[in-house]
Amino acid sequence: MKTPALAAALVLAGAGGAVSQRVQDPPAEVPSCAILQASGPIAIDGRADEPDWRAAPAIDFVFPWDDVTRAAPQSTVARMLWDADDLYILYECVDPYLDAEVTEHDGPVWEEDAVEIFVTPNPENLNAYYGYEMNARGVFLDYLAHDGGAKRTEKTCFEWQSEGVRIATALDGTLNDHSDLDRGWVLEVAIPMANFRHLGGQIPPRDGDLWRLNLNRTKGYQGQYGMWSDSRAERPSFHHSAYFGKAYFSSRKAGQ
Repeated sequence: MKTPALAAALVLAGAGGAVSQRVQDPPAEVPSCAILQASGPIAIDGRADEPDWRAAPAIDFVFPWDDVTRAAPQSTVARMLWDADDLYILYECVDPYLDAEVTEHDGPVWEEDAVEIFVTPNPENLNAYYGYEMNARGVFLDYLAHDGGAKRTEKTCFEWQSEGVRIATALDGTLNDHSDLDRGWVLEVAIPMANFRHLGGQIPPRDGDLWRLNLNRTKGYQGQYGMWSDSRAERPSFHHSAYFGKAYFSSRKAGQ
């Protein structure tokens, strides 16, 4: 069971560090993207070598906050695909300092190199959404957030457990050795559509269906907080569902 202490720590982590501050103006509108349908099986192996991944639209992250000059560049690109059974997400992370020590499910992965998806299949109600946070080892934390991500831990269901999630990572560098510069890491995840059945919306989605979501990346060791849709917060904070981006499901097969 996820404890109240974990809940409080997660909310504090979502609020961001005490030093990082906004360095770019918020955009006028939230971004949108298309999620193409997979034309064939997607192997969750961290290799991401299926042609479908190359055909999936790239989703670039922004870095709204910063506080120091980095010794090496950092960036994140995500891609998404779907079929009747799963939502697939690929994260490609440039990272000079691979950092991930948490090995237990529902551990504090947000404290290290991790990527996230916050998502609801019900665009009419952004007060509740699913949270998945996954570190560079492929260890993940899952929960149901309520009140639009407000800092009220009693409104977040950390006891909720997803089922059948498959994750694989590939590391290009030396994990947890910060004496050298690494190149980055890749994470592939398949989340069964059945896990999204609790908040309304059409499951599985149909052509043209809209989901609201955000894709995030935590700071890790000497890194930067990044996201797809800017949360508009003055300091690093991801839990602002009003500013989730718009993801439209397409029946068009990737590569066609």
